[in-house]
This record gives sequence, C-alpha cells and structure tokens, in this order.
Amino acid sequence: MELRQLRYFLAIVDAGSFTQAAEELHMSQPPLSLAVKNLERDLGVTLLVRTPKGVRTTEAGRHLEQTGRRLLHGFDDLTQSLRDLGEGRAGRLRVAAVPSFSWAHLAPLVTEYAERAPDVEIALADPAPAQVLRAVREGTADVGIVACADPATLARNLRGELNAVPARELPLVVALPPRLAAMSAPNQPIDLRALEDERWMIPGEVAGFPGLPELIETIWLRLGIRPAKLREVSTLQTAVPLIAAGAGVALVPDTIGRIAQDSVALRPIAQAVPPLVATVLWSAEGVLTPAARRFVELATRGAGA
Repeated sequence: MELRQLRYFLAIVDAGSFTQAAEELHMSQPPLSLAVKNLERDLGVTLLVRTPKGVRTTEAGRHLEQTGRRLLHGFDDLTQSLRDLGEGRAGRLRVAAVPSFSWAHLAPLVTEYAERAPDVEIALADPAPAQVLRAVREGTADVGIVACADPATLARNLRGELNAVPARELPLVVALPPRLAAMSAPNQPIDLRALEDERWMIPGEVAGFPGLPELIETIWLRLGIRPAKLREVSTLQTAVPLIAAGAGVALVPDTIGRIAQDSVALRPIAQAVPPLVATVLWSAEGVLTPAARRFVELATRGAGA
C-alpha cells in the first residue's frame, strides 16, 4: 500500500463518491477508480461498495479509514518535524559563552532566537575561554562565544580547526573597589597610571588565545607602567566580589554593571583602550546543524560574516 493510495481512499470516503473525490483531487475518475481497485487487489479485501447513494465502507474499509487517518496524520507530523529540523526551527542547540558576553548580550540574543525557532531546545553554559574552546573542539557545544583582544589573530590560530567570526565590540571600563570610588566622579574618566600601585585582577592566559591579559600587557607597555601586585582569576565574574571586598581593580567590559550593580565603582578610562571583541566559534571540521547555523547567522548579523 502506498501513501498516495491511502490518500485517494480517504478522499473518496470523505467525499462520499468517486466523482466528487476526483473533482476535489483535480484528477479524472478512471485513474482514481483504478488506484482503489489496485489497492483492494494488493490487500486482498474489498474496501468500498458502490451504492445508488454513493459509496460505503466495508468492515475492512472502516478499519483502514480509522487506522489510515492516524497513520497519515503521523506521517504528516513526521514530514513537518523533519522540515523544521532541516530549516533550523526545531532540534537542540548547545551554546557555551563566556560570562563577559552573557552579562548583557546573550539573553536578548537567545530571546530573539527562540522567537524565530520556538521548538529548538537551548542549553546554555558560561565557562571560561579555555573551556569554551575545548567544548567546541570536542563537540559538547555547537557554538561558542569568547571575548578576545584580536579576532584576526584568533582566527589564524584556529584555522582549519574552528571558525572564528567577530560579532560585536565589548568596550572596557575600570572596576574600582568602594574605597577608591572617590578618585573620580561616576562619569569622569580615570587615568590608569593612577592605579599602578593597586592590585590588578587579571584572567589567566590561554595558549593561542589573545585575550584580556595580552591586551592589558599592551596597555601597560604603552603607558610605561608595571603594577607589582597581580592576582589571577578564572573569569572576570570571579573578580567582582573580590573587587567589592577591596582586594584590587580590574579592566572589565562595561556590561559588568548588570551583575556588579553598586558593589563596585565603574569608571570610564582616560586613555584610548581597545575593546574586547565577542567572537563566535564553531567547528571547521563538522557540519553545523540547521539550528546552530540559524543561531550563528543571528549572532554574527551585521558583522560581515
């Protein structure tokens, strides 16, 4: 039995006659009658009986009608679900994004994505940059987002392994403990040279990844300073409570205010400091799922990707 034959049979049952069904199917009656005759022959049962008032189903016909409708409905659901998967409207998406991006940018991105693909199950993680790279390499994340200082260098370092496309800039500010808040008014830029004697909170370096530590080194070199007191933190998110407790200062994306609130003092920087750049990563070796491809296109929209 073919699905085409089943559809013809149900159309006849619904219409009540071969003639009316043929009109609704936009076909002539002889091929329709032949299709049902072949179906009955293949199944070895009579399904329809012609009467002066139209057609009626036999016991076998009634069974085929009931079961066939469920089968056809299931087939149509399967067809649609496969189309949704192929077009990225359904499936599963795993995203690993560093906290400095998640603070302000991930939520609206995921919200817009969910509106476009409501049947995609989204799993989010916010590990440190090294773990993001590992997750995308090992396939435990479909897409990664990191904040790096030099997307071009990162792309060269990852060539052949991961794709790396810049998405948006993350401007930096300086985070001060409450005891240093009086150094400048809230909107007044602060000279980084005035903080040389403070303890600086810096994320650990990641091999092959040009991140905030490398950017800070460049800034120090340009300013001719070298803070003697440093403290390594796993992520900038880790640094926030330490800064709030008076343990030091840090350069952070301005979006840190979403989680820091009033626990630390955020000030603009007097010197021209390059921003970090949120960079989207995905495997260069495998094939992106349609759901992941849709997310990458949305995340890199307007970035010339």
